[in-house]
Amino acid sequence: MTTAAPGQEDVDLGLRVEQGSPLRRAWTAAKRFARLQPGGTFGIIFILLIVVAAIFAPHLKTIGEGERDVRRIALAEGRQLDSTGYLQPPNSDWWLGTNSAGQDVWSRVIYGARPALLIGVGSVGIAMTVAVVLSLAMGFMKGFVDAFLLRLIETGIAVPGLVWLILFTTAIDRSLPVIMVAVALAFAPLTTLVLRGNVLQEAGTQYVEAARVIGASNLRIMGYHILPNLLPLAIVNASIIVPAAIMTEAGLAFLGFGLPPPSPSWGVDIGPSARAYFYLAWWLPVFPGIALSLTVLAFNFLGDSLRDVLDPRMRGSGLV
Repeated sequence: MTTAAPGQEDVDLGLRVEQGSPLRRAWTAAKRFARLQPGGTFGIIFILLIVVAAIFAPHLKTIGEGERDVRRIALAEGRQLDSTGYLQPPNSDWWLGTNSAGQDVWSRVIYGARPALLIGVGSVGIAMTVAVVLSLAMGFMKGFVDAFLLRLIETGIAVPGLVWLILFTTAIDRSLPVIMVAVALAFAPLTTLVLRGNVLQEAGTQYVEAARVIGASNLRIMGYHILPNLLPLAIVNASIIVPAAIMTEAGLAFLGFGLPPPSPSWGVDIGPSARAYFYLAWWLPVFPGIALSLTVLAFNFLGDSLRDVLDPRMRGSGLV
């Protein structure tokens, strides 16, 4: 029977802790992140709650996306109500009250998370894909490709984003896919210029020159050397653009160029069709506004935390 040398048991115990299960390491990393990044932790938790609410909306005491429950009840009882008669303040039956169309505000707030998340995440996904491809082509190939695309992007940036969005949705449609593409194209040019600068910087590094010397093709250098170093910056930019995209959709709806009423949308609920009743019903702008503000704030907090974690310049700052 062999015995361990003095202190060997402590070493073995330390190794077992370091080589723990992936779940234990993930839990340790999560606790460290929560301690060092409280804002990002709030952002993650709130975003998860919003996502869960959007997915399971039919099971959260909602009455449907466009159902006018107050109107249906009034008609069943033989009562005639005008638009102000449909307004019900928050109570035990209508948690957040009802609007001028007799729709449950709680249901609209829950269902309104769907277009906000789809446009925010979907449009940014499209914008980042376009920006990554164009920035690689511009920053690596240079020459005519870079000059042509640069002039094209500068032309797009010269047009104010809001004007572009209004023209796009007015000329084509105000449906969810069209708004998603319009928002993506509004954010893609500036994001492309940001990523292009990083590609130019990476293209001049020694490891890229070494890969070119040993015969690596341009596509291989872009895909296996530059792209992995570009992704952290792209992720950080995406996390920053998502709340801007959500606010853009709400701004379009507020001006009357977003999703058409009675589509469930936080922007629609504070838009032209609802503003006439704000002085009669304080709850109409408050609850959709709170949902919109907290969601944008959560994504902003998450974006700041991702920048701290993924940006190499932040290493050793005490934030990661």
